[in-house]
Amino acid sequence: MRFLVAPLFALAVFGASNVPASAEAFKSENECSVGRHVSDASGKAGVVVGRGSSSNICKVKLDLNGEEHYYIFWMLHAAGGSAETNDKLVPGKYECFAGGHYTFMDMHVTGANSYESAGTHGTFRIEPSRKIVFLSGSLKPYHAHLLPGPTIGLNTNGSSFWSTTCELKKS
Repeated sequence: MRFLVAPLFALAVFGASNVPASAEAFKSENECSVGRHVSDASGKAGVVVGRGSSSNICKVKLDLNGEEHYYIFWMLHAAGGSAETNDKLVPGKYECFAGGHYTFMDMHVTGANSYESAGTHGTFRIEPSRKIVFLSGSLKPYHAHLLPGPTIGLNTNGSSFWSTTCELKKS
C-alpha cells in the first residue's frame, strides 16, 4: 500500500480526457488531434489546440470562456458523445502508472471479484456506475473506477480525477 500513496498525488495538476467518435474515452494520445471538438467528464467542451510537454497531454481551448486547459488524453471524449466504455475488468496483470511513470506496483485481477496487490488478496465489486468498491485487501481504502482500456482509475479522495491508473498488460 505504501507504494501507491505517493503516486496518487503525482498528477494533481492535470484535468480531463478524450473519447473517440464512437463516444467513449480516447484510448490513445493519437486521438487528441488539433482541431478536434472534445468534452471532458464534466461536460466542458472545447477544441484541441495542441499538446502539452508530454505527448499524452492535450491542450484544449474551452468553448464557454476561451480558457486553455491541459488534459491527459483519456480524460476526454468526442464532443456530443459519452465517456462511458464497454470495457470489462478481466483477469490479468494491471500495471500502475502515475504521471506517465510506472509505479512498480501491479494489481492482479484473479477472478470476477478478486484481486492480489502488495502481497495481499482482496475482493471487490463493480457498481452499475462503473465505480469499483474494494471490499477487502490492500486497496480497500482507495476509491476506484473502471475506465476504458480496461483501466482502473485510483485516488484517495473520491473525486473524478484518477491520479493513478492501472492498465491491463497486453501480452
